[in-house]
Amino acid sequence: MKTFDDLKAKYPRLLRTGFIIECHEGWVGILDDYFAVIGREMPDGAVYEIRQIKEKLGSLRIYDSSYNETLSSVRAVTDAHALAEARSYYTCEYCGKPGVWSNRRGYLTTVCEDHAVRDGYRAEPYVDSDYTYRETDGTWRRYDPDLDAFIEVEAPDWSR
Repeated sequence: MKTFDDLKAKYPRLLRTGFIIECHEGWVGILDDYFAVIGREMPDGAVYEIRQIKEKLGSLRIYDSSYNETLSSVRAVTDAHALAEARSYYTCEYCGKPGVWSNRRGYLTTVCEDHAVRDGYRAEPYVDSDYTYRETDGTWRRYDPDLDAFIEVEAPDWSR
């Protein structure tokens, strides 16, 4: 899968005609994995709607809603959503190769070395760019790109 057109052809039920994806095609693989979970987990009769897909602050954002789903499908979709966003911090938005969350003159972006320079300016990687967040139960998790999974961690210093 290489283009948004390929993605739209594969998931016509999820991506309506004319839907605009507001990021570059390097994240098509991440979105393909996400939509595969949606297609597999959403039960018949459930409604799933994508409102917007875009790059924001250097990572992928998926704004969606659903109803009439089962608790297990809600959990699966929530986990897939978190995983898609986390993967985008480590995947070049332009080509899909491994990337680094970076700052190019105040513009946050995730790029590989080949796409680090744009318009004459180089994106400089953030030193501490681990994707770490707190669950609603207070547990801290960090995405490990080598495992392609979240691991439980201590609260980061910046949270104290």
